[in-house]
Amino acid sequence: MDDTKLHQLLRDNNKALLLVIDALPFPIYYKDIHGRYLGCNKAYTEYAGVEREVIIGKTAYQLFAPEVADVFTILDKQLINEPGVQINETPIHRSDKDSSYVKLHKATFCDETGAVAGLIGAIIDITEQKNLENKFQRLASYDDLTSIYNRREGTKQLINLCTDAIRKKRPLSLIILDLDNFKSINDTYGHGSGDVVLKMAAQTLEHNSRTSDIICRYGGEEFLIILPETTAAGAINIAERYRLLLEQLNVQITSSDSLTITASMGIGELDLNFPDQELMLKQADKALYKAKENGKNQVCY
Repeated sequence: MDDTKLHQLLRDNNKALLLVIDALPFPIYYKDIHGRYLGCNKAYTEYAGVEREVIIGKTAYQLFAPEVADVFTILDKQLINEPGVQINETPIHRSDKDSSYVKLHKATFCDETGAVAGLIGAIIDITEQKNLENKFQRLASYDDLTSIYNRREGTKQLINLCTDAIRKKRPLSLIILDLDNFKSINDTYGHGSGDVVLKMAAQTLEHNSRTSDIICRYGGEEFLIILPETTAAGAINIAERYRLLLEQLNVQITSSDSLTITASMGIGELDLNFPDQELMLKQADKALYKAKENGKNQVCY
């Protein structure tokens, strides 16, 4: 079946319409119920990388790599089995091109008897849109300076982990970590040097954390570390390890100046009898205040 016969089935045997479809900048294709191409516009030939005469009569598996053909064919079969309109967004990974994200708009059409005869589909590249969405999502969830979670995302993760710990009746603890004498670093060496210290501290915490732990920048020089499946005793051990790692850092500020940093930490543990993440945060904050009062560079609970 060629393009002309297809458009007779569509009751759109109109040359002007065919010209319009062919001029559209995004790929459009037509298939029968068995997945064989009945026709396509010029943009689709460019997308497939072959001429229209080659495309017609073929299936997706004869034009694309199996992993790409799978994406198209599975969705097409779903539409044929459930006639109507179908809209999907999906990533496409092609070895000969950069990976992309596309939106597929498709609809079935019928023959003169009313039976489903095939489908018509359009492929719209939304890669740039998805990249922007991911960028905005990252801005919303990550701290721009340290590249770890920000306070908003850390709080969100804490709520979710508290809910999970309460449901499973499992331990959950957290650490509030504050870099000691950070204001004097900024005052002495400048805010740029303070930023270097924050980045190095964040990297040290992240690179030495367990995969299940959540680390976020909680304030100016304050970090929140959430520890699933961890009692207060376990949190104290983890915090002490972090304290020693930070103490051993040598931060190069200028070609001739370097400095060491220390941190004070407070521990909070979820009380399953009175489960409240705010209470746990207050407990950790109070312990942190105690660590500062007692001379800094220590862990308190």
